[in-house]
Amino acid sequence: MTASPSSTLILGAGLTGLSAAYHLGDPSLYRLIERDDGVGGLARTRRRPQGFLCDGTGHWLHLAKDYTKGLVGKLMGDNLEARARKARVYSKGVFTLYPFQANTFGLPKEVIAECLTGLIKARYEEQLPAPTNYKEWVRKEFGEGICQHFMYPYNRKIYGVPLEDLAVDFAARYIPRPSVESVIAGALGLSKEALGYNAQFVYPKRGGIGALSEAIHHGAPRKAELGRKPRTIDLELKQCAMADGEVIGFSRLITTIPLNDLITLCHRGRPSSVPAPILEAAQKLRANSVLYFDVALKGDPKPHQDYHWIYLPEDDFPFYRVGSYSAVERSLAPAGHRSYYVEMGHYGEVDPSRFEGPMLDGLRKLGIIEDDSEVLFVTPNVLSPAYVLFDAHYVDARRTILDWLEHQGVISVGRYGRWQYNAMEDALLEGKEAAERILGEKR
Repeated sequence: MTASPSSTLILGAGLTGLSAAYHLGDPSLYRLIERDDGVGGLARTRRRPQGFLCDGTGHWLHLAKDYTKGLVGKLMGDNLEARARKARVYSKGVFTLYPFQANTFGLPKEVIAECLTGLIKARYEEQLPAPTNYKEWVRKEFGEGICQHFMYPYNRKIYGVPLEDLAVDFAARYIPRPSVESVIAGALGLSKEALGYNAQFVYPKRGGIGALSEAIHHGAPRKAELGRKPRTIDLELKQCAMADGEVIGFSRLITTIPLNDLITLCHRGRPSSVPAPILEAAQKLRANSVLYFDVALKGDPKPHQDYHWIYLPEDDFPFYRVGSYSAVERSLAPAGHRSYYVEMGHYGEVDPSRFEGPMLDGLRKLGIIEDDSEVLFVTPNVLSPAYVLFDAHYVDARRTILDWLEHQGVISVGRYGRWQYNAMEDALLEGKEAAERILGEKR
């Protein structure tokens, strides 16, 4: 079949792909392909029954760069509002301020003592060797008490793998590391909830986080082609064969699809063109999956039901976090109702039906559900891949593939295109950078 022409082919209309299209600025320069029936990827808002709007779990905008502040402000107009985080940790039967390590006030006295003495020993007395994995890193950073009561169990629940399997400080950017003085103040009830990168965020007033994706899409000169799935990619012929039979030719390829899936598509397109070390590296990339339930309830929230999100480290609960869409933005639920997302981390396949009952039991125990008549619907969703696992193979495998793709003229960007952990601001900037590379080549 003769390939239809295209200058730049963009695979994936999540935030990164949308940003690339927007910044290319010319409809003749690209085609944007999306396998789903809507744009946004992870940053998409879905309409649920009875007027509920649900994001794909919590997606809060943290904008640090002047450029992205200006871009988002331009695209969103007045549909954006700053929010102050209202988060809690539920442990030992009580709610405490987040982050746990700086807010132990309210916990049993013996737990507070273990956390304080453990941190002081870690900072001033212990002479531990340099950490070689994530478990050793958090232990060296926070001490035994904080690790046993929060860091170890919570992180095991998120990632679904032993913490010894993860790299030393991959999440350091996102974990608050308070001073000893702040930890002591937090043990005495003198803390203020302002630690961490997500203490402040912005969020749309209307339409959920998907309003951002839709605004970028609206501003792009050429719209995404939805419901279209690539079948193979031939990097030698610079062609992408679609599942519907079309073959799209491209001069440059910007891809945001998962890195291991991209290698599979390229191997299917021309097996001889993908060296064995690249295939082996792709097999070493690992990510977990997140099962989350959208839960809609009748009734206005009581204070303990109205936190933006709650962290749950203990094994008594099958989920690691409960967030409330409607607590962040009331318009995401009809008047007199509230809505939540409930997250569980797994490694490997997961059967949602096995977890709905335990999940609801956990919400009852937490006091989110007080009467079963409140429940309007429960909708399971699986994110896969979800969190990239930074294990012993991660650095070499990822670099091997990205270097090879660069040599092939492929620009692989985004959370899964670069196989990384990043924020929405990073996604917007990576799409911009990809577009600027293409535009620079045309000058």
